[in-house]
Amino acid sequence: MKRIVAIIIVALAAAGIAQAAEFGTNPNPVNPPSGNPYTPDAPNITQSTDPISLVAGSIACSGGGISADNHFLRRFFLNADHGITVQYNVTSVDMGIESVNVFVGTTAPISVNTFSIANGAAFTFANMTALDSTTRNFPDGTSLVMENWVVTGSVVDPMGTDLVVEMFYPDTVDAYGIWPGSNSAGQTQPSYLASLGCSINDPTDIASIGFPDMHLNMTVNGDEQVVPTPTPPPPSGALNPVPALSSYGIVAMVLMIVGIAVLLMWRRN
Repeated sequence: MKRIVAIIIVALAAAGIAQAAEFGTNPNPVNPPSGNPYTPDAPNITQSTDPISLVAGSIACSGGGISADNHFLRRFFLNADHGITVQYNVTSVDMGIESVNVFVGTTAPISVNTFSIANGAAFTFANMTALDSTTRNFPDGTSLVMENWVVTGSVVDPMGTDLVVEMFYPDTVDAYGIWPGSNSAGQTQPSYLASLGCSINDPTDIASIGFPDMHLNMTVNGDEQVVPTPTPPPPSGALNPVPALSSYGIVAMVLMIVGIAVLLMWRRN
């Protein structure tokens, strides 16, 4: 019965979300963790001091527990922060989910997108170049779990280009509520958000809007491009090495010498 009442309230709130949307924490009860315990893959990069633990308290642009459009982002300075000097290839991304609240039997779409942006460029959507995107659908009751999205993206020049990773879900007429996974354990770079529904058009430091303890859980799995080691040229003036014969070559040479000797003896006779 409580579930039916909650669904009715959510549906009624959906009609007025455009007028009532604001950044706030999840008003819905957060269920115990769902899914399997999370173990980060290796090698990986993260800005999270604790990339595993999730706690309730994330914010999102919403109204009455119904989500508006939400972008949650991190910008990775591949060279400066992670010492990457050659092409970096993303293979997947792990991100946290605090809570998914939808009608029973339905799912909510959550996308993870990768972008590149010039090092030093202002952090705006206009300055970002899309690399890849993937979407997964999550059922009602998904709670306090780290999930993996198989998504790619290559940063060819990490010395002059940064990597941006985004969790996104759109505003929709369907009534659902989504809150990203976070904790307050610390981070080496800011967490960012944007939402047209809350009048923030470009990525903005979450701390700057009054939520300094919301640190997005995000781990990027990837590999640095293997660069072949060139064979050094011989020193100037060095003699060319004498080619060595294989065992077959030695046998062939012996047979040739024996053949020549037999031929010479036959001619003399």
